[in-house]
Amino acid sequence: MNDDTSFVGAVLRDLLTSTAVILAAWGALGGATNALTTKMRLRDALRHVLLGGLIAAGMGSLSMALVARWLNLPPEAIAAGGAAGSAAYLVGVFGPAFIEVALARLHAKKGGNPDA
Repeated sequence: MNDDTSFVGAVLRDLLTSTAVILAAWGALGGATNALTTKMRLRDALRHVLLGGLIAAGMGSLSMALVARWLNLPPEAIAAGGAAGSAAYLVGVFGPAFIEVALARLHAKKGGNPDA
């Protein structure tokens, strides 16, 4: 029985220190910031939090390269270790909004109703 609890503890410890989980948490916080600064329904706010986390985790270290390019930072900024959380946060803030705008434009080109 002790082996089971130590295995579960090790899995949980590895999961909590996983880079993807940390980036997802920062992205979710960014999505929450987006939801709080723009008045939206609870359902939409939860969607932004979830999308922010998923986008940040999915982009991984690429998010820092994109943020550095967007902000005209020097290439050395990409390798900055502490900046990964900041980049994931920004991706979480702007990622859901970017996706919504892109989808709205696609629906407008098709002539469809994006709210249907």
